[in-house]
Amino acid sequence: MRILAFDTSTDACSVALCVDGERLVDHAVVPRAHAQRLLPGIRRLLAEAQLSPGQLDALVYGRGPGSFTGVRIAVSAAQGFAWGAGIGTLGVSTLATIAQGCRREHGDTDVLAMLDARMGELYLGRYREGGAGLMTLDGAERAVAPARAGIGGLPVGATLAGSGAEALGDVDPGERLLRAGQLPHALDLLDLAAPAVRAGHLQDPALAQPAYLRDKVALTEAERGIDSSLGTMRS
Repeated sequence: MRILAFDTSTDACSVALCVDGERLVDHAVVPRAHAQRLLPGIRRLLAEAQLSPGQLDALVYGRGPGSFTGVRIAVSAAQGFAWGAGIGTLGVSTLATIAQGCRREHGDTDVLAMLDARMGELYLGRYREGGAGLMTLDGAERAVAPARAGIGGLPVGATLAGSGAEALGDVDPGERLLRAGQLPHALDLLDLAAPAVRAGHLQDPALAQPAYLRDKVALTEAERGIDSSLGTMRS
């Protein structure tokens, strides 16, 4: 299989190319520079593998949740690139990718993947190891306030991973591992997508869609409000 994968949902701009089992990577933490780095990274990997876009079998993209701008960059790039190459696409959850990274790098088998969603919320999804070493979703991904995230009720062995772990503030993680710096990596996109790609479960590029988990991007001025007693603005 020849699969191109990328994710721009967080501060990481991550690209990976799999060519018959050999994997090439272009991964960097570049906040607000994804649009400048993504396509050059793709071109570099294709040139290194001596492939043209039309020789690929599939394109896998990080569908979110995450930064609204970053998710849109990934989806629009996937649509344009795959349409031009005449190949199908597959979207993979950013939270699943973070959990799979914890499995690959640290051997974690029970991960609460979370991203800071701003506006006082977290993007949250619990993943546990399933077959073939792949992390599978337990329940549903959702956007919730930290107080409703159910942190205290999780098993002690669950790892808290992603930028949302920092947003928990005063919530005591107990004996759980914290991996707040865990970012999605395109290698994990490749692993998660491989079974579906082999089975031919690809979409037309026009059907590539983001997964925001909520439709609202920001609070209005009135919703933010000013706390007169503290003189601070709610986040």
